[in-house]
Amino acid sequence: MCMQRFGRRDFLKFGLGLAGGAVASRAAPALALGQAPPRPEIDFDRVGDGNCQFCQVRCRLKVYVNRGRVVHVTGHPEDFWTGGSMCPKGLSLVELINSPERVLYPMQRVDGAWRRISYERALDLIVERLGRSKQDFPRAWGNRTVLFSPLWTSVECELASSLFMRAGGYPNILTPGETCISSASNTLALFLGSPNSTTTVDEVLNAETLVLWGANPVETLPPYAGWIEKARAKGVRVILLDCRVTNSSNLATRQLMPRPGSDGVLALGVIRHLLTTGQYDAGYVAAQVTGLESLKQAANDYTPEAVAQITRLAPGEVTDLADSLGQSRRTIVWLGGSLSRYTNGMQTLRSIIAIQGITNRLLGPGNGIITMEGGKPEGLKEFADQAVPGDIPEPQNMRRVQRTMEQGGVDVAFLNSSYRRYPDCNAVKAALSKVPLVVCRSFFMNEEAQLAQLLIPGAYGFESEGSQFGAERQVFWRDKIVEPPGEVVEDWRFYRDLGSRLAPDVYPGFESPRDLYRRFAAAVPSWRGLTLERLRGAHSGLIWPCQAQDEPERRGSLFREGRLPTPDGKLNLETSVLGTLAWSEPKGSPLAKEADPQYPLLFTQGKVVFHWQQSLTNYSRQLGQFCQGRVVYVHPETAKAGGIAEGEAVFIKTALGQLPAVARLTTGVLPGTLFTASHFSPLTPVEQNRAEPINTITPGYWDRASAQFNGFGCRLVKAG
Repeated sequence: MCMQRFGRRDFLKFGLGLAGGAVASRAAPALALGQAPPRPEIDFDRVGDGNCQFCQVRCRLKVYVNRGRVVHVTGHPEDFWTGGSMCPKGLSLVELINSPERVLYPMQRVDGAWRRISYERALDLIVERLGRSKQDFPRAWGNRTVLFSPLWTSVECELASSLFMRAGGYPNILTPGETCISSASNTLALFLGSPNSTTTVDEVLNAETLVLWGANPVETLPPYAGWIEKARAKGVRVILLDCRVTNSSNLATRQLMPRPGSDGVLALGVIRHLLTTGQYDAGYVAAQVTGLESLKQAANDYTPEAVAQITRLAPGEVTDLADSLGQSRRTIVWLGGSLSRYTNGMQTLRSIIAIQGITNRLLGPGNGIITMEGGKPEGLKEFADQAVPGDIPEPQNMRRVQRTMEQGGVDVAFLNSSYRRYPDCNAVKAALSKVPLVVCRSFFMNEEAQLAQLLIPGAYGFESEGSQFGAERQVFWRDKIVEPPGEVVEDWRFYRDLGSRLAPDVYPGFESPRDLYRRFAAAVPSWRGLTLERLRGAHSGLIWPCQAQDEPERRGSLFREGRLPTPDGKLNLETSVLGTLAWSEPKGSPLAKEADPQYPLLFTQGKVVFHWQQSLTNYSRQLGQFCQGRVVYVHPETAKAGGIAEGEAVFIKTALGQLPAVARLTTGVLPGTLFTASHFSPLTPVEQNRAEPINTITPGYWDRASAQFNGFGCRLVKAG
């Protein structure tokens, strides 16, 4: 009994069937690690260089085109970061860009029915409604328009929309980070002076120990599995800390399985052991770390026995982990997105940063911290503030915006991404239904489109040029490969056209993404060396920051001067923002003092290899062949206690409601817990991907920075 896994044959099977019959059916040979795939046996008249728009690996691609239509993609053999590899999600772009379900023209909902309108008419309707809002609320129009920003297809898309919002005086841009990496990025920025990963993934080859802490890169960032394989081959010790057995478990030297939500306790126990046994760099701490005494006090009660009781690990496992980290000369900790999915996440991340700090493992080759999606370069807000100067109201977070929508205080919402990404998403849906004009940017008539009055179809990355960044802070340029079909409009063009109509005297005029990028790179010092000409010649991208064209590119540590970019250059473990370092059970946990006995199981959800967010890959039939629908994984002991058998129909119940699922029994999850995949769609034509969003029954818990999805109580009951 094990959780579903995917091997090379699965991926090859997928790739061979993808291009709608364009790929020959002969068997594909297995590829050596880093070996570029052979040229496909397809009919094509040209090949372009593109990139995948899904996860932040941003795999560089060779895109094969026949008569203006994308017919196949392969990994780019010159991409340093991937070695020419890619995953099934990227392969699905061929199917998705050519999907018969794709919306190709602007649509308006009138009396409950959709009708086609022109792009120009759609712009007129939006600008008219924005003008009416400003006229009706001359003192408070700013907060009456909100942008749910997408996972952008290019830097220029993000810049164009930010400029539009600033030009209109609208502060409220709701980023995907609130449900993704805000806890990690905010904690890193607070303690290390930057929200980014402190090193690049190739540095795992120089480490002695790699800790995958709550990380599952084999499924969430599949091409990066090659780096871990290479590290293992060099003798790097790979320690996996995860409450599940995953595909990443295959690459681990050792796996510990602390119970969900207890990672902070484990980190504090490691800190206590390092301090009491003297396995820390006292000289470095004295010179470069402040707050050691408060750290000792915070960790004092977390003996190996106390940690074992909470985490359900053995005391020896706790001390062995601490000894491994104390004795390792070079250590990289890879922070998984799961650590940000608990209400205690920021304190947990703070403790892990402290481990790296007191052992002097933050700086230098083979040291540092990698985050799930920690590669976004800074400087975009800096440019927007320069290009459209002036004061606008302070932005609101999603919780306040939702309350404002519920009270009828929002007139226009640009819905570029899924409302289903939020916990208690039905409440978000109800709030959006009170907005008079919802403008949806989508590829399909999905759940978000059903809330909209206007649907403006979006362009895929192959249909637009622009700059893009990846997880290693690498910036690269992508030329347009094919023209958008119908009246599909790129994000940058849509927001530029809106801004030019709404505020022509304020909104900066630019003719193309190239024009906008040149202005941006010239205006922001940390981008000045990343000229358009340099980017176009760099298949693997160029590393940000880069202030001059003759500045050598530096992979590895973000901190080039050998010190942290904090105000005093030190790691300060004390902060008034988070208060005293402490651990607490996640909100809603069945192990908390105020727990509801009706919901005794710990709930966890997460990404899987065949899904990416809610609104795209659910429409891929090729990906659907790997999906089993709404499956819930549960330990045999837990299932037996509930009288549940393998393959039986069940309901996952929480305080918000229940959803049907099929039980899969596995020792790959801990007793007393369950796991299910995050991203399904009830409207997709792909039957295997069709299910209600799990966030309809996910309580709306938030930490200081972001929405949370794991660690609360639930129960599993037999259907019928």
